[in-house]
This record gives sequence, C-alpha cells and structure tokens, in this order.
Amino acid sequence: MGAYYRMSRRLHYILCSILLCFLLSSCSLIDEIKGSSNRSGLSVEEEHANAKYSAYINLNNMMTGGMFDRMMETYIDEFGLDEEIYISDDFSEFTSAPVLDGLVNAVNTAVDRASGEPSYGDADASLILLGPTMLDLIDTMKEISTYYSAKTFVDDQFVKGKELHRQFIAQYEEYGPLADQFFDDFDLIAAQQKLKDLDKLKEQDLLIRYYALSVVMRAQDIEKAFFDAEIYDENILDYDLEEYRAMYDLLTDDLNQFMEYSKDDKRRKKEAWSTLPVLDSSMQGVKVTATDILQILETGDATINSDTQGKVTTGGRNAILSSYFTKVSRLVDAYNNNIKVKVGN
Repeated sequence: MGAYYRMSRRLHYILCSILLCFLLSSCSLIDEIKGSSNRSGLSVEEEHANAKYSAYINLNNMMTGGMFDRMMETYIDEFGLDEEIYISDDFSEFTSAPVLDGLVNAVNTAVDRASGEPSYGDADASLILLGPTMLDLIDTMKEISTYYSAKTFVDDQFVKGKELHRQFIAQYEEYGPLADQFFDDFDLIAAQQKLKDLDKLKEQDLLIRYYALSVVMRAQDIEKAFFDAEIYDENILDYDLEEYRAMYDLLTDDLNQFMEYSKDDKRRKKEAWSTLPVLDSSMQGVKVTATDILQILETGDATINSDTQGKVTTGGRNAILSSYFTKVSRLVDAYNNNIKVKVGN
C-alpha cells in the first residue's frame, strides 16, 4: 500500500481543496462583488446540494492532509505498516495526533448525506462502505492514544500495544482500497463541479477570477497526467513530449491572460480582486518548473534544476517532478487564501 497510496491521497487533496474554498465563496461571490445584501438566494434543493457537496469535500480533505490523515500518519511513522509493530530502541513515549470529535461528526454527516439528493451515484455507494471503516479506525486510535498517554506499555511490555497495532493494520488495509474507490468515484463529481465554477465566472465576466482558477486547474491537469501515466522523477523521459507541450501551452496561455486582466484597475475593482504576492510567486514558480519539464522532454536531458530558475546543472538528475508537485500544492494554498481576501470597492 505504502508510497503509491500516500502519493495518490496527496493528489486528491490538492484537486479537491480548491473546490471547497471556491464552493464556500461562490454562492455569495457574485452578490458580494455587486454589493447585494442577498448572500444566498438559493432554493431548498440548491442548499441541500451545497451542503452535501461541502460534507463530501470536508471528509475528503480530512482524509488527505487533514485531521484523519495526520492521525494515521503520525502512528505509522512511529510504528510502521508491518503486521508486527516496530519499536525503536530508544522509544520512550508516543503522542498521537489528536482524535477530535469533529472527525466522527464529519464521517457521520457525509454518510448521512450519501442517501440524500442530489445523487452522486457510485460516490454515494463507496462512501457508505467507507464510513464504518473510518469510524473503526477512529475508535482504535482513541484506544491507542489512551494506551500510550497512560504509559501502559511500561507495565505490560507492549502486550496490549502489539494487539492494538495488529488491529490498526487490519483496519488500515481495509480502509485503503475503500478510500481509493471513494476518491475515484468522487473525482467525477468534483470534475463536473469545477467546470460549473469556471462557467459561472465567465458568464459573469469575472475574468481575473476565471483565469486565476483556470491556471490552477491547468497546473493540476499536468500533475494528474503524470500520475495517471505513472511518470515520476526516475522515468520522466518516458512521457510523450507533444502531449506535455499541449498542456504546457494551455497553462502558459491562461497565465498570460490572468496577468493581463489583473493589470486592469477597473476590472480589479469590479471583481473586488487583489493578487497577493504569494499567489503571484506561486504562479511563477509553477511556470518556471513547467518550463524546465518541457526543456527536459525536448532535450532528453534530465539534469535541470528548477530551484535555480531553469538553469542546467552539472550534478546529475534532479527531482523535477517532485519539485513541480510541491509547487502546485503551494499554488493551491495561495489561491485558496487569495480568494478569501476581502477587497472593498
């Protein structure tokens, strides 16, 4: 399960975290920009749809970099993923990530919404199967937290600790495939939502915001293409140059459009937009590394270091895709923070 599972979870977190922030702002965005006092204006059906989508995104993000993920990662980093527990020679204590009631509430809320409208088809079914396994893991982690905080391992020489570890591993192995299935099924719903978000921005002539979101999505399209093709640092030269060039051109075109529209004072005022320095630097960082990748594929030479702004290095291969993935993650965070900024007219 190991590295690939952790990598796939990271990708899904990146893809979906944008949607959460945009969803929470989109319903009121147009009214807010236009100075309207009506911040909802949604029908009951639309409110239910937004509540369901938000519940799914909230759960997804807890599973991918959020509380649930950190809870498991903290334990795995200390005791390993083998059936038999790993105990370091200098082990003295273990403090788990907090097991908060919010985790249980997030799982139960999403599962409750799964049977409601609108139907998400396979994503509803996969979530209903996933929920109980997540609750079992949460219960086990509560036991583990209590066991180690009370230092019971000193008294029983890890007898109970070993039992709890085997229980955790069995549940985690069940959780992994169920989580991946949920991610796959919900990705289809999330992809549809992203397109709706873009359409809404374009229809309202909010082109700075449109191209800001589009740039992030283009960057993620490149990331996802490498993941889907199982292309990583060690085999980057196996990726098709022309396929990459097409995605690169879309990214750079949208970035240029964003930069052009965001220079317009009247449009910035109309859209209540201000580009934070971190968003600007994050976009440029992704662009530089994307250009390095293009040069690598064009030349067949994987010795380019994006961290030196596109300069060819002499020190052998570099982790260019790992660098790109990291920079896309930073771009997502910067975008999410930027759209929360309140700009007065």
